Amino acid sequence: MKDLSKEEMVEVLMKVEDGVLAFSDGATPYCVPFGFVYTNDSVFLTLFPKGRKWEYFQKNQKVCFNVYCWNDDHTEWASVVVDGIMEQIDDLATIKSVVKANIEKMGLDPENYLAKRMEYYEKSMDNQNALKVFKINTSTMGGKKMQTMLGG
Repeated sequence: MKDLSKEEMVEVLMKVEDGVLAFSDGATPYCVPFGFVYTNDSVFLTLFPKGRKWEYFQKNQKVCFNVYCWNDDHTEWASVVVDGIMEQIDDLATIKSVVKANIEKMGLDPENYLAKRMEYYEKSMDNQNALKVFKINTSTMGGKKMQTMLGG
């Protein structure tokens, strides 16, 4: 097993489409798959403030986020784990940069989608039930790469 460099971890975070976000209420862990974007040296995600994930987040903002991927012939995998404190983002300039990065990650043209998406966020800033943007303030980040052990 090999440790990934910071550059290799960023490469994985830029390549992978989805990850798993782990919460804990102090007693019980809870993991949820999430789409995300890695931009401005941070993991950003969006979520609706409801359900079990929101209940756990209200009790404990410490989270763990994991992404992993395989090479083309499935002979090697790589994984990145980000530990940190998740916070809601209210700054529209930051939200705009995150939304733009997410649109680009999905292979879409920001000119066709950015204004409409930002209109949603601008209109829903005071709506407690609307989709919100969150950032994981990284305390630690680590990554590993390993060849598979086919045939035992």
